[in-house]
Amino acid sequence: MKSNLNRIEKGASGDALFRIFGNAADKLIIAVLLGSICLFVLYPIICIFWQSFVGETGLTLGAYTDVLKGYRTSLWNSLFTGVLTAFFCTVLSVAAALVISSSRGWVKLLLMGVILITMVSPPFVSSLAYIQLYGRRGWITYRLLNISWDPYNCWGVIWMQSISFVPLNALFLSGILTKIDAASIQAARDLGAGPKHILLDVVLPLMRPGILVTLLLTFVRSIADFGTPTIIGGRFNTLASDIYMQLVGYSNPAKAAAMNVILLVPTLLAFWAYRVMLQKSDKLTSGKGKQDTVNLKLLRCGIVGWIALILSMLFFVMMVLQYVCIFSLGFMKVTKGSYSFSLQYLQQLLKYDTATIWRSVIYALIVSFVGTFFSMLFAYYTERRNVPGRRFFDFLVMMPYMIPGTCFGIGYILAFNKEPMKLTGTALIVMACMLFKQLPTTTKLCSAALTQVPRTLEWSARDLGGGRMAVLRDVILPSMRPAFLSCFAHNFSSSMTTAGAIIFLINPGKKLLVFQLFDKVYLGEYPMASLLATLIIVIVLAVEGLVWLISWKEGKRRVS
Repeated sequence: MKSNLNRIEKGASGDALFRIFGNAADKLIIAVLLGSICLFVLYPIICIFWQSFVGETGLTLGAYTDVLKGYRTSLWNSLFTGVLTAFFCTVLSVAAALVISSSRGWVKLLLMGVILITMVSPPFVSSLAYIQLYGRRGWITYRLLNISWDPYNCWGVIWMQSISFVPLNALFLSGILTKIDAASIQAARDLGAGPKHILLDVVLPLMRPGILVTLLLTFVRSIADFGTPTIIGGRFNTLASDIYMQLVGYSNPAKAAAMNVILLVPTLLAFWAYRVMLQKSDKLTSGKGKQDTVNLKLLRCGIVGWIALILSMLFFVMMVLQYVCIFSLGFMKVTKGSYSFSLQYLQQLLKYDTATIWRSVIYALIVSFVGTFFSMLFAYYTERRNVPGRRFFDFLVMMPYMIPGTCFGIGYILAFNKEPMKLTGTALIVMACMLFKQLPTTTKLCSAALTQVPRTLEWSARDLGGGRMAVLRDVILPSMRPAFLSCFAHNFSSSMTTAGAIIFLINPGKKLLVFQLFDKVYLGEYPMASLLATLIIVIVLAVEGLVWLISWKEGKRRVS
């Protein structure tokens, strides 16, 4: 950091041209940031609301009437699925978080490795493994247990959503457990409390706001999920899957917009409750004495500890079975009901359309670079510069996280299908949707990184003659390099695996890898689907591994 300040001091006299145009460039950056948010976040949402009231004869409530009458069952199914998924997933997440946080050594590394793979997997992988393992001719149900049952129903949707949403929730709850003041647990021990009472009376109560957060976020993700009900729901329809059919099958944007607005109501209520609970969680777990692991042996915690162990082991075993199935299915060929090793599908993959693969990677890289810089600049100007209306724009940035992905994608179709902003069918609209859909997470990461940069460094740079742009160039951006790497990795993995928000924006002639995977699963071509899923996972892990290597070298350089 001193080198950055020395650079400003030496360049104070020679960087005159930069300082002259610095103020204009500073205002231009603010205008671009805020204007982009209004154009790519606020405007599409306004278009959704407007379209839902537009009929053949003018403004009308006809679309809402049709939806509430004809799709009442789907709405109920969405709420029913969301509530049960939220409950089951939260129970599994708490169990997994307790086991991860109380584990040490290679056991913890192994569990975190399983979580990492699930975090970077495409959204349709769980459904693919579910069908292959537990379907009518599933490896476990039919071949192992000699049971033939129909997996295409609401319980299949609930189970798959519950399993799929656990990894992110478990990581969040594990982070809360590491923030619990170790002195609280030690004080309980000094007062004679055993492991059972420490878990029930200290740990779980401190986790309660975080548990409610995971409950609410899982509910939001469940009702917005269209892929799982479409693939394994059978005749069980949810509002999210009906939205998909209204646009793809019937080309009825007005009814789809009305469905999205109706779906938005419980989502916004849940998100408001989430913000309240998150603040309570931060207050309860903001102790000074923090710990990496919870020194608590679950085997001694009574029935609650045993339940946590059993459920977490059930989850991790299912995850291992799922990925063993996915990684091996592409090398198996079925002949008269028996499996044999084959390289047939691998040869097909090697002859696969490489343009789709490169297009997916290039889109993800562009979104990662541009989106990360956008997030860093937005976090700086809203947190440190206090631009006018920053609370309003901070709320707008969070909107893509609150609303379902299909809703956000439909908004882009309605907003950018006419001149002078006709972007439909182009790569720009796809990448813009990816960027702004992921913006809430990356801006929060950058805001957290900014709290580690003392304001005195900015003041020192200004005292040495540096202008606003010089402070941004030589102090803020270099100090946020670790946040850049984290945001880049998040943006890349999300861009490679995102589906709901951009499914309506993809040009049929320029598909991405994740939608080729969706098509293969939907058509029942499971071996090729497994190889495509494996390819996506390998690409994402390779990029994230490279990012980790760079950050590790940066850390060693700073220490030395």
